[in-house]
Amino acid sequence: HRLSKCRLLMPSYHSQQNGVSFPSLCGCAVLPVRTGFPGPAPSAGDAEDIVDEALKAFRWNILFKNFEVLGGADRALVYLTLWIQQCIAVADQFQTLEEARKSLESLAISDRIPNPGDQGFPLAALFTASTSAEENQGVKAYLKQLRQETVVRLLPALFPEGQRNKWWFQFSKKKFMNMVLQKP
Repeated sequence: HRLSKCRLLMPSYHSQQNGVSFPSLCGCAVLPVRTGFPGPAPSAGDAEDIVDEALKAFRWNILFKNFEVLGGADRALVYLTLWIQQCIAVADQFQTLEEARKSLESLAISDRIPNPGDQGFPLAALFTASTSAEENQGVKAYLKQLRQETVVRLLPALFPEGQRNKWWFQFSKKKFMNMVLQKP
């Protein structure tokens, strides 16, 4: 009985950038990112960014069925958690780093992944629909930039030294908040 109380009190990880003011697109904070990919995100320099936070928090946040969004940075964190979940599920189909890289890089730039305002976007309750064509293009570019950078940083964790990492692949069937970013 005591253990069940502990589970109820166990907090999820929220973004450390929630209290900071950033511009937003569809309710999602446009946070600084360390990346070479084009997009609207400003440079994070050498500081920890939202991709680092999402990768660090993934293995405990994935276990939650509910997540209280405390700000725009949490929306980016939730989106990235779903993206990482999808990347692991896709990479689990391959035995080598190169096969997984090819598939994930292609998926990251794909237009098949729904965006805020699109039918089938699983986080419609957390994101607002775009109010203009400019905002729509901006959010698409930002989420694409986040997906691309996440793939670059996630692959070495999934395939250290070219070998599958069982500690990451054990999450290939898990669903964060009972959702998937893109239905198969």
